[in-house]
Amino acid sequence: MQAPGRTNDLSQPPVSPHQHLVISPVQPRTGSGPILVQDTFSAEGRVLLDNDLLNYYRTTVTSVMMPTIDPLSNPWLQIYLPLASGEPCTPSKLALRHALMSVAAYQRACREKESKQQDMRLGYHHEQEASRILKSVLQCHTPANQTVDDKSTTLAAALGLISVDIFGPRSTDCRIHLSFAKQIVDQHRNDRSWGTNSLFGKLYQIFRCYEMVANTTKMGTVPSLPTIQASTLTPDQHEDESLSTTPEVLGQLDAENEFEASVTDAGCFILDSSFGISKKTLFLLRQTIHYGSMCSSQAASSSGEVTGALRVLYRSLYAIEDDPSDFLAPVSPGFIVSGLDTGICSSFHPDGACLPKLISDELIENHQWAFHYAVIIYFHRVIPKQYLLDDEAIDSPDTNGLYNAMHGSISRKQGCQLLIRKVWDRLENIDCLTPHEVQLHRGNVLWPAFIAAVESVQVELRHRALIWFSKASKRGVGNIPRAKEVVMEVWRRVDRQTGQGSEPLDLGPVDWRVVMRETGQSIMLT
Repeated sequence: MQAPGRTNDLSQPPVSPHQHLVISPVQPRTGSGPILVQDTFSAEGRVLLDNDLLNYYRTTVTSVMMPTIDPLSNPWLQIYLPLASGEPCTPSKLALRHALMSVAAYQRACREKESKQQDMRLGYHHEQEASRILKSVLQCHTPANQTVDDKSTTLAAALGLISVDIFGPRSTDCRIHLSFAKQIVDQHRNDRSWGTNSLFGKLYQIFRCYEMVANTTKMGTVPSLPTIQASTLTPDQHEDESLSTTPEVLGQLDAENEFEASVTDAGCFILDSSFGISKKTLFLLRQTIHYGSMCSSQAASSSGEVTGALRVLYRSLYAIEDDPSDFLAPVSPGFIVSGLDTGICSSFHPDGACLPKLISDELIENHQWAFHYAVIIYFHRVIPKQYLLDDEAIDSPDTNGLYNAMHGSISRKQGCQLLIRKVWDRLENIDCLTPHEVQLHRGNVLWPAFIAAVESVQVELRHRALIWFSKASKRGVGNIPRAKEVVMEVWRRVDRQTGQGSEPLDLGPVDWRVVMRETGQSIMLT
């Protein structure tokens, strides 16, 4: 299917196999104005358009992907761009290149109005080309015929198409491109060489984060997960309290989890800087998704096994207030892929913007706090209260006082609206610490903000949510207004079902996952 106004010439792959990504820093938008569609009738015009988009991706879009300004730790700058460049120009490379150009065109269409119509057409064209080429790669290329770099590039291309879903102007089903990435991962699950491949390990972390965020919107599907081993239990836990100890769940701990452990350990954890989530919080979110899915599909029983596991998870989530350092790991300095010749200047900052490392680390820490509080809120949404009713005894005066003090008992007694307030405090801290000239060059992490917004019942918290969405919408990310639509629909339904009395301290009566399903929304909340 062609977009309106598209010529046959534009349907051909627009990047020459010998055209590198950043070797020709064309700046056609300064002085001479934007390149027009009619200029693309020639091969030279297509190259100019492509270089224009790729340079825009490098100088603007890559920074909007990150919750802070940190080029050295930016996977979209240090991994995606180098993989899409150079020779030989494989189909995987071309698919990734088209995906990056699509993201750049869509983001620029939202930010710069002078060439909006043309950028929309270019974004659609490159999106279709990236999808077409990647489908061909998945159908025609066997894993044995691909080099290690080409396998990584293929996964990056699928992840790039997920970025298109995030930045694009129209609502799309993010599960389609997520399934491409999963297919690529599954193809190589038995390839032991991935265990020592740092590059693939980092791309796999991004995939797992996308997949996990997508799973938070589902109801009734139980994904597999690893158990909490005895070595990871807190001193107050016993081995028989560890999560997921049933034979059925233990049976799931096979090659999949061995594969995940090997590729994640192949290099440093990058999701703290790139998505604002700590490794421990990510693990607890995966556990929460698993048990939430069991509960919504009625796969869970009232047995002591499941109830005990949920209580351990409950306490583990609140334990962040006892020892934040156990959750919030510092970000490792240096290149995100030290062994990859990126060819990208490490001192690059958009418009010369730069943040001291102390401030950058503070921004990441606030993101990690916000993400963790959002996971606790999500836990209360997806886990029915009957599984935790008896746990109220933990907070009783008869319980050991030291045990109380060591499990975040203060926040546990104050309701979810307080947790939502804490999320907004942390997200607003980030804006307070970011200079105005840097604001639009720093991205947001949507998931914690969405969770806080959609669960806000108190009007003052809703106002804070709208202010956040207003600021976030200026960054040209298409899923921000779509997420806001879901939030507003949930608020309307909540208010229709509640009275005019005092504002509640807990969650509202409407499950936002049900609203997304009923309205046909499939948003990648990152």
